[in-house]
Amino acid sequence: MMVEYPGEGEVVEASSCRFLIDADGSNVEIAIDGDGWQTCRRVDGVWAFDCSFPEPGRHQALIRCEGADGGEPAYRTCRFLVAADAR
Repeated sequence: MMVEYPGEGEVVEASSCRFLIDADGSNVEIAIDGDGWQTCRRVDGVWAFDCSFPEPGRHQALIRCEGADGGEPAYRTCRFLVAADAR
């Protein structure tokens, strides 16, 4: 599993973005800044999640991917920065 956007340490220049996650699992979920799990959807061969950020600064996403075989889920953490002048 890999987070294509935003990447680890990347600066997001807008107050919203679409997470793009490359994963082979049957279900992918995301939790941003410790909030509850949200379901991602398939878009053009990757998993996607649209998100708005109420405040600029440092943020963290935790991604959970359930395997197609029903095995233990895989997790990935992605830390990124929303620019102070994001509009």
